[in-house]
Formats: sequence, structure tokens, C-alpha cells
Amino acid sequence: MITYNYSRIFKISMPLILGMMIQVLVGVTDTAFLGRVGEIELGASAIAGILYLLIYMIAQSFAVGAQIIMARRNGEKNYHKIAQVLYQVLSFVILFSCVSIALIYRFSETVLSYAVESPVVLAAVLGYLLPRSLGLFFSCGKAAFRAFFVAITNTQALLPAAAVLLVSNFIFDYWFIFGGLGIEPMGLGGAALASVLAEALSLGYLIGYTLFKINLRQYGFCKYLLWSTSLFNEIFRLSVWIIVQNLLSWGIWLYFFIEIEKLGSDALAISNILRSVSSLPFIFANALAMVTSSVVSNLIGAAKDREVLPTAFRILKFGFFPYYACFVLMALFPSWFLRIYTDDTALISQAIQPFYTMLLTYLLALPGMIYFYAIYGTGKTQTALIIEVLCSVTYIAAIKIIVGILRLDLVWCWTSELSYYIILLAASYWYMRRKKWCCEII
Repeated sequence: MITYNYSRIFKISMPLILGMMIQVLVGVTDTAFLGRVGEIELGASAIAGILYLLIYMIAQSFAVGAQIIMARRNGEKNYHKIAQVLYQVLSFVILFSCVSIALIYRFSETVLSYAVESPVVLAAVLGYLLPRSLGLFFSCGKAAFRAFFVAITNTQALLPAAAVLLVSNFIFDYWFIFGGLGIEPMGLGGAALASVLAEALSLGYLIGYTLFKINLRQYGFCKYLLWSTSLFNEIFRLSVWIIVQNLLSWGIWLYFFIEIEKLGSDALAISNILRSVSSLPFIFANALAMVTSSVVSNLIGAAKDREVLPTAFRILKFGFFPYYACFVLMALFPSWFLRIYTDDTALISQAIQPFYTMLLTYLLALPGMIYFYAIYGTGKTQTALIIEVLCSVTYIAAIKIIVGILRLDLVWCWTSELSYYIILLAASYWYMRRKKWCCEII
């Protein structure tokens, strides 16, 4: 019998939370090192990093769609059908990453020249984006394996894989950015190359863990796996709405930074620092949201629809104290967190007030994301897209008015996030309470 008490929620979620927190530290490492290279490099890495994530999220979204199906099969105890789903995902993301890398090298300079005003910033963005794009092959492969482990609620492999990523990225970052042991200092390009190699090692660990620690026969890996157009279409039917939703979500982030770039290099650098700081609570919320999606799909697969809302609320209560304790700590010691990324006292001083605005906007992220991802777990991905469109339209309008028209300072610019999460929480909770999602068949 499937039951998700606090003990089981802890067992499933903590490796995923810690693993994703470690991945945040990878971004912290890059930002901290580049903050000591220069403001232009720091700001350029923000634009390039978001563009990279925008492309990566297409593969990640497809993996989430497959995760819903794998979790449903896991809940039904049709374990032998899971490997076939994973095979479809891996086939797609390998092809997708290769095509994406080719397109980035061919068209990125032309496209970005219309969006980025400063030629110096544009050159820096390309100097990071081009080598960093090579990591799509590895990061997309990791997304497929992470979906598999989350779907079967066996998340133990994700923590050591993230540790491999963190340690190797730190070593390569220091080595390539600043030079040493026969390597000339590579600056921004060195940070990109370090991330690519670290992603490759982390993916290698997940593949090894699957081969040697997972019961391959139970999950259907020992069968001859073939491409299935019908299964791919089933995954795509769920994933296409998630893909569009994530493109909107990350696209408005890219739009935000492009608008901020018009306010100057200081504003862009501060916003990159705030984005990196905010990733700590955001990733915690995202990890619990992913657990919620998998748990909801498992429960529906086991015909336990009535347990969905109580379990989602249980996950929310589980994460409540550590999530908001983190906010209290950040509010009490803002300079300490900001100093991780830069030694520039003037930049830190300018960032304090926007920092508090950022904290305020993310207070609603945890409940909003948990109930939003619960909708994913029900299979109603088209409904999730409608909610995302409402959030995005409001967000873009706020940015356009605050930044593009009124040209208000950075403190007000970050309030646009608040409107996003208010709508996300209200709409997601309302939909889940209506229970129109019951008995969805996948």
C-alpha cells in the first residue's frame, strides 16, 4: 500500500533537495569566481546562463512529461514498462541537444545582437554561451535519468551525482578561470568549459549507478528497447504544454535581464547576484515541487485520488520550517550572503534594498510551486500552461511598466516577481481544490 507520511516524504525528498542545493552551489561558485573577474563578465554570464537554461528547459520539460508516465506506471506496479519510457526520453534529448548546439553556434550572435545593446557585453555573452552550450548533451541526459529516479521514488543516486558536479566544477573553475598547472587564465570561457566537464562527470556517475545499483530486469532494461512512436506521442502530449510553460517561465527571466541591462552594468551585475542568491530558496521549493508531482502521479496510479490533496499539504508542512528559516537567516545577514559573490563594497551597498525586495517576492514560491506541480502530477499539463500564461502576462506587463516605461530603480523592478507568485498560488490551489483532475488516465 502506498502511503506518504512524513518519514517517507523525508526519505524521498531529502536526497533530491540536497542534490539540487549542491547544484545551486555550482552556480554560486561560478558567480563568486566571475564576480572577482569583472562586472561585465558577471552580468554577461547571467544573460548567457538564462539563455542556456531556456534551451535546456525544453529537454527538462520533456523529461518531466515522461516522469509523470513513469511515476504512474510505478504506482500501478507496472515496473517493466518504465525502461521503455526512459529510452524514448534519452533518444529525444540526445538528438535535441545536438541540434541545439549547432543552432547556437550558427545563430546566437545574430539573435543576441538585437537584444543586447552593449557590444562589450555581447562579446562576453557569446564568450560564455558558445563553449557552455556543449554541456547541453550532458545536462539533458542528466534530466532524463533524474526523471527516472524521481518517478520510482529512488532519489538516493541524485545526491552523490550532485556532489561530483560540485567538487569537479569548483576545481575546474579555479583552474580554468585563473589559470595554473600549464593552463593560461581563460576567464569567462574557462567557467563555461569547467561546467561542461563537471556535467559530463556527473552524468557518468548516474549511468554507472543505474547499471550497477538498479534492478535492471525489474524495470524492463533487459528487454530489447525499441523506438515507439505511440509512446513518444503519449509523452509529447503531456510534455508539449510543459515545454511551452517553461519557455514562458524562463523566457520572461531572459526578458527581465535584457530590460535590466538597459539600466546599466551595475544593475545587471546586482540582478545576477540576486538571482543567484534567490536560487537557494527557489531550488528548495522546486525540489519539493518535483517530489509532489511524482507522488501525486504515483497515488493516482494506485487509485488513491483522495490522498492527493492531503499529501500535497503534508509536503508543504514538511518544507515550511526550513524554507522560511532560510529567509529569516538571509534577512538578518544580507551583507554576508552578498559578499559571497563580490568584494565590491559599493555594489553590496546598492544591492541591499533590492535584496529585501527579492526576499519578499519569494515568500509565496513554496506553496505556489507545490500546488502547481501537483497539477503536473495529475496529467493536466494543459491547465498548468493556462496558469503559466496568466502569470507571465502579468509579469511582463509589470516589467514593461516598471523598467521599460517608468525606469524605476532596481528595488521596484524585483516587485514584478510578487505578482507572478500571487497568481501562481491562487490559481493552482483553486484548481486542485475543485478536483476536476480526478481519474485522469495516462
